[in-house]
Amino acid sequence: MISARCAGRALIVLSSLSLATGCVSKGTYRTALGDLSRVQAERDGLRVDVAELEAEREARRAQRVATDARRDSMEVALQRRIEVLEGERRTLERQLEDTRASTDRLNTVLGLRGAELQSMQRRLEALRAVEQEVRERNRIYEDVLNRFRSLVDGGQLSVAIVRGRMVIQLPQDILFASGSAALGSEGRSVITQVGRVLADFPDRTFQVEGHTDNVPISTERFPSNWELSSARSLAVVRLLTQQGVSPDKVSGAAYGEYQPVASNDDRESRRLNRRIEIVMLPNLDVIAAAQVPSGEP
Repeated sequence: MISARCAGRALIVLSSLSLATGCVSKGTYRTALGDLSRVQAERDGLRVDVAELEAEREARRAQRVATDARRDSMEVALQRRIEVLEGERRTLERQLEDTRASTDRLNTVLGLRGAELQSMQRRLEALRAVEQEVRERNRIYEDVLNRFRSLVDGGQLSVAIVRGRMVIQLPQDILFASGSAALGSEGRSVITQVGRVLADFPDRTFQVEGHTDNVPISTERFPSNWELSSARSLAVVRLLTQQGVSPDKVSGAAYGEYQPVASNDDRESRRLNRRIEIVMLPNLDVIAAAQVPSGEP
């Protein structure tokens, strides 16, 4: 390309030639005109190039502006997305804390329920043991009742379930004379038969209980009905052990006149109160286990 300075010189030369056409040849003039045309053409081309460069620069500027706008828009959108995600993160953290708290409460409840379940299972096992004890007691009761049928029919004793315990009741008049703790012949016979039957239940415990009426006694040997009822129960205990009842499975107790079964207002009532009762004691371990409150471990 011809610079603007060269173009200027061409114009000056052309002008000079125009002023002096009379002194310049046609060939020289035409050459000058050709140079001028070329200079103009190059100038026009230069203008076009400048315009194109300007347009390109403008396009690039517009592109840069658009790029900046897109970048700013993306940054804004990204910031908003970050804020949304941050909010979601805080929400999830709160939910996680709530879940952990709920899990802790649930674990606590499950622990309590597990302890309650174990306690209920132990309670159920204890109740089953009691049920088994009751069935065993009833079985023994039926067995004893059948084996004592002749004595029951003869009025020499009775067998009953009283307050959950099997009780063999023997009237005192059959066993002892009035004011005496010595077993008579009939009494020894009856107690001997009873002892032989009870010896067949070596895993059961028995208690011989002595009872009197409310007529007072005051002798050197028996200062009160307690001493009399005690001596009578021990006499029965000794004879039972002689018939095979284990000494560690039988005991004696004295109640005197303080657990009557009748009013003591007449002779028949007092006769009913004078008695020996042989009680089959329940399995206390089984009963105690069933009494544990369900909430206790």
